[in-house]
Amino acid sequence: MRFKQGVKVNGIKPEMTIAMVVCDGIYKSFGQELVITSVTDSVHSVGSLHYVGYSFDARIRDFLSSDLEHIHKSIKANLTDEFDVVLEATHFHIEMQPKVPR
Repeated sequence: MRFKQGVKVNGIKPEMTIAMVVCDGIYKSFGQELVITSVTDSVHSVGSLHYVGYSFDARIRDFLSSDLEHIHKSIKANLTDEFDVVLEATHFHIEMQPKVPR
């Protein structure tokens, strides 16, 4: 696992580091290195969980497009339901939205 130059991780929540380790293992199983392209840096939409350390983006450009859906499903299957995994045009967006017990 590595971080793209300039990525800031200040304020990242511990739960997100667990998600990064999970993603790293899945990327390795496909023969690729996990490259984190954004955590608490960059410009995101208003209210983005990036700004509060509950989100990161992972590069996908080195994968075959035919593998992306399988990788997407693998990441979702290996994280709890508190995580959302979104396949965007250039990256996976992984965020955690803790569920409040009722």
